Parts: sequence; C-alpha cells; structure tokens
Amino acid sequence: MHTQPLFSVEPRHELLQLMCAYPLATLFTVADGGVMDANLLPLEVCDLGPHGTLRGHVARSHSLWQSVVDGSSVTVVFQGPNAYISPRWYVNGQRSGRLAPSWNYVAVQAQGPLRFIDDPAWVLSHLASLTASQEAGRAEPWSLSDASPEFAESASQRLVGFEIELQSLTGKRFLSQQRTEADRRSVIAQLERETSPAAHALAALIVP
Repeated sequence: MHTQPLFSVEPRHELLQLMCAYPLATLFTVADGGVMDANLLPLEVCDLGPHGTLRGHVARSHSLWQSVVDGSSVTVVFQGPNAYISPRWYVNGQRSGRLAPSWNYVAVQAQGPLRFIDDPAWVLSHLASLTASQEAGRAEPWSLSDASPEFAESASQRLVGFEIELQSLTGKRFLSQQRTEADRRSVIAQLERETSPAAHALAALIVP
C-alpha cells in the first residue's frame, strides 16, 4: 500500500487497534494458475508475534480452502470509515485556488503466510473468541455457549480455520493532514452535517 510519512501509521498498537475496530477485512489470495481472489471475512486480531496474528474461518466449500495452497502468502486490507471531501469545504483553499476533490480514509494492510487449521476444537475456540470480541459491551451479550452443543459441534465440522502470522503491517490515515487547521476544522464541521454514519465516524478521527 502506497503511503507517505505524513499519512503513515507506524505504532504497532495503533495498527492493531484499527484492525480490531474494523474486523471485516478483505483477504486477497492467488490460487493455482495465478487467479487472484478477494473475500470479505471477519477476522480475529491477536496480539501475538512481532506484527500480530490473524485468525479466521471458512466453510469447507469455500474457494479459500478449495484453491489456496497451505502456506501461501496473502494480503489482508482492513478499511475504516471513509468519505468524499468537497473542495468547497476548504476555507483557505477558497482564497488560494489550490482546490481539488479528495477522499479521506483510514486503512491497514497486513501480509503473511496463511496456514490452515483443520481442527474442530480450534474452530470452536476461535468462534467463541471472535464472538466475544463483538458482543463485548452489550447489555445482554450472546456467547457460543448459548447455542446448543450439537449445533456448535456440527458447525465446527463444516468449517476450516486458518491463521496468518503477520510479517508486515502498513497503516495509512489520509485525514486532511496536508491542509491548514482552518481547513480541517471546516472539513470536520461539514462531515458532521452529512447524513452518512461513516462521515460522522470519520469526522471524529480528524485532528483539528
């Protein structure tokens, strides 16, 4: 992922936090024959290894299990809130004429080898952890133990787990850092007036 120092996110804990906050990631793989595939998958982010570890699962009928060789290098992209930025929102830009439409966003690219785990017990443990992370903070959190043991066991038999021990992490925050403070404050105010929840979430990430 292309980035520049001004927009780069480097602290490991910040990258993992971003990934945990937006766990529905796009997993890019290359199968036999050089065919590239992209799949949206909810991933469990684990603070293990130099760059972290990702854990996930797919059905046995899924192309990931059917076509990707164990140990293959993969790329995973986590994307946070994003929104179009109108040139009319730039206060100082109106004076200087240095205007162009833009798009603000937050993203993390993770890379490493994918290792399949064909173990129902591992799958159950992973599903319990993934569910707990998403149910945390709810008034009445649901847990895997709320499902019947027979149903959970049957599901684990139909799924295959996988783990990606990350070898590299690249983060990017493109949040109008190159603009003046007045421009950024204006962008925040305009995003807060938008109807999109993503625009509101993005406004909260911009530093005035």
